[in-house]
Amino acid sequence: MDLDKLSQHLRENGFNAVLKDGKVRVKWGWSTLPVTIENDPVSGILSVSYNQLAQLFLIGLFSFMTFAFFSWGSFLSSGAYFAIAMLSLANLLLTESNANELRQHIRQMVISTE
Repeated sequence: MDLDKLSQHLRENGFNAVLKDGKVRVKWGWSTLPVTIENDPVSGILSVSYNQLAQLFLIGLFSFMTFAFFSWGSFLSSGAYFAIAMLSLANLLLTESNANELRQHIRQMVISTE
């Protein structure tokens, strides 16, 4: 599938899609990560991805800092790190939900063109 046509079709259906450097980037807003769509020329499969590992690393880091500061008796800092960890987790879940919606939309678009 041509990525230029894909980005145009996504924009027509209300997605904030931009074609840049041979990849389509879809953004939903400030609360979610941008999702990247790439075309694998060998297999012809579209890959929908986002930076999950960095998010999981941040969640783990802030969770560790929560328990470290709690054990040191700094409850205010512990609460702040806990809030950041939970916001990062919510960000990851919202991004995954939006990525699944995008995958489903692309599947329906490909099926309807065949």
